[in-house]
Amino acid sequence: MPPARWRDWCSSHPATRGASSTRNRASSRLTSATACLATDPGSSRPRDRGNPEQSIFGGARYLAQVRAMFPERISEPDRTWLTIAAYNVGFGHLEDARVITQALGKNPDSWTEVRARLPLLAQERWYSRARRGYARGWEPVQYVDRIQRWLRLLEWQPGEAGPAPGAATASRATPGA
Repeated sequence: MPPARWRDWCSSHPATRGASSTRNRASSRLTSATACLATDPGSSRPRDRGNPEQSIFGGARYLAQVRAMFPERISEPDRTWLTIAAYNVGFGHLEDARVITQALGKNPDSWTEVRARLPLLAQERWYSRARRGYARGWEPVQYVDRIQRWLRLLEWQPGEAGPAPGAATASRATPGA
C-alpha cells in the first residue's frame, strides 16, 4: 500500500486507550502512526501494536528508517543518540530542535548540543516559531539518558575502573562498538 494511503488509514483509526500521552501502553509497543510506518513491505495492514514480537521487529524497522533520514555527515555516537531521540519524539520535532541549535550558533549534528535545546520545544517562545510546534522535548532527553545508563550497566564489568554504571555522560562511546 502506498505511504499516503497508510497515513490516511492511520489517521482514521484512533489509538487504543493507554497509559502514555500517545496512548502507547508499554515501552515495547509502537504508537499507531509508527505501527503504520513500520509495516512489513507487501502487507495489507499495519502491525498489531499489542503483539510484542511484531512491535519489536516493527520498532527495529522504524528505528532503521529514522536513522537513514539523518545526513551521512553525522558521526557516531551522535548519530545513534539523535536517532533514538527522534524515534521517541518524532523526526520532525528533532529537526526543529536541530534548527534551534543551529540558530543559536551551536552544532546541530552533536547530540550534546541538540540535547540541551530539545526542552525548548515546550516553551512558547520557541515552539511558536518551530515548524512542527510544541513537543515535550524533555522526554527524548530522559529517554536517551535512560538508555545510556542501561547500556553502561550492561557493559560494566565488576572491578573495572571508570564511571559507575549509574553515572550520566552524553558523549559516551558508540553503542556496540
